[in-house]
Amino acid sequence: MYLLDDRFSTVIAFIEGFSTACNESPLNGFQEWVSKRILGGHSSRHWAYIIASTQVPGMLDGQVPIDQIPRELEIGLIEAALDLLEEFLGLPAD
Repeated sequence: MYLLDDRFSTVIAFIEGFSTACNESPLNGFQEWVSKRILGGHSSRHWAYIIASTQVPGMLDGQVPIDQIPRELEIGLIEAALDLLEEFLGLPAD
């Protein structure tokens, strides 16, 4: 995959755009799965904010916008998001 930059928000936009372009959304259920996996229950926050909250205090309560994540944390968050996505896509279909 080629992206213009190495920002977390750019990767999230790419993943969401890919999902939207597919006839059947590969991300169907991902929001709920990430919420349960990281927070232990339901959350109305977008899955990207939930993932980012693991390393960025203030992300879930709206104190830090997704485009203001410190640069030194972005690569780790991208790797975490891709690992979670890979794990989710490897789960057996319901």
